[in-house]
Amino acid sequence: MIDVVEALRRVEKAAVGSQPRRVRIENAVGMQLREDVISDTDSPPWHRSMMDGFAVLSSDFALAEDDKQVVTLDVVAEIGAGETTAIILKRGQCIRIMTGAPMPTGADAVIPIERVVPGSSDGLTGEHVSLHDSHFRFGQHVSKKASFFHKGQTVIHSGVELEPVHIGLAAEVGVSHVTVNAPPRVSIITTGNELISDCKIPGKGQIRNTNEPMLAAAVVRCGAEPIPMGIAKDHAESLRALMAQGLAADLLLLSGGVSAGDYDLVPRTLEKMGVECIFHKVCMKPGKPIWFGVFQRPEASPTLVFGLPGNPVSALVCFELFVRPALGLITGQSLEMQRGSHLTARLVGSVKGSGDRPVYHPCHLELAEGGFLAEALPWGGSADLLGLSRANGLLVLPKNCGDYHKGDSVEVVPLVSRFRYESERC
Repeated sequence: MIDVVEALRRVEKAAVGSQPRRVRIENAVGMQLREDVISDTDSPPWHRSMMDGFAVLSSDFALAEDDKQVVTLDVVAEIGAGETTAIILKRGQCIRIMTGAPMPTGADAVIPIERVVPGSSDGLTGEHVSLHDSHFRFGQHVSKKASFFHKGQTVIHSGVELEPVHIGLAAEVGVSHVTVNAPPRVSIITTGNELISDCKIPGKGQIRNTNEPMLAAAVVRCGAEPIPMGIAKDHAESLRALMAQGLAADLLLLSGGVSAGDYDLVPRTLEKMGVECIFHKVCMKPGKPIWFGVFQRPEASPTLVFGLPGNPVSALVCFELFVRPALGLITGQSLEMQRGSHLTARLVGSVKGSGDRPVYHPCHLELAEGGFLAEALPWGGSADLLGLSRANGLLVLPKNCGDYHKGDSVEVVPLVSRFRYESERC
């Protein structure tokens, strides 16, 4: 039976970065882009009006003797957004135009609708309109073709973490799918004849399926995508059917069925399906029966497979110690980069020593002057979720250690999300 350090070393050796995936742009927000996005068009794609008003020739206004002179023009057409005209504008003419509409040939400036002289006509087609713009300048209120970017230009560079603005930009340049470092997909299968849905009332001998929603939530906390697959009964056929689907994900989590009993079918069923066992059983409490293996997928990165104990605290402790680091490795983080590494704290109160396995005991961590303080919490064992719910860390008691007392230096593992939240709240 290997220890936790060796188990983590084997997980690190087996983990391979996930391959990039092509996804629709609206599903890619928050993901890291893996290829440049290149425009297939100029932006704007034509000279266009930036205001509601009248498209004019600047020369008609350049001849004005002073900034108080009113210029009267013939309105020869109207262009709305999405419309065009074949009319070529001439001196003494203007075209009523809407924001975003293409500028007509010959026009080089826009007079805003607010510059119509009071008492003048409404400026409809066939009318004369009187305009006064004391601050007129050549090319005003016109967005020039390709002034934002041009066809063939890289508008979003590989490596960018995509935000909503990037999604809009990708759509503007005709890109509907992008290649990204997508979150790992994690299939979750819970096993056991005794399990029922969490929305049902348990009968005698039955328990609610707490592990599936709990592990799915833990996966989400890691920034990965959970795929809950339901309950597999303690029959090889039921297991194989769900496992075959689950092995298509980047990581497969199973809970229960990994010990040495007659109904613990997970290890041998996985091995019959071609999953290579990397280790089975780790010297720790809770979580000793944990199983880990690798399934080689054709033309894809390997699927990492974790068989977690069925008791919920054991399952969650194993998730924190092994699955969370594995998900980080898949997304390109080294173990050193990941938060939640072991820390040293001073003990508040006392705690009884361990036996022949190291114990990961729920504790409360607090950052105080001079370092961390750790207090062991009341805990009823591997099925006591209430006890674990009060904790934001795990106190590590080495195997065969004696009792610890107030002020002793102890090793702790922060439960990352809960400890971070409480630290930020203080």
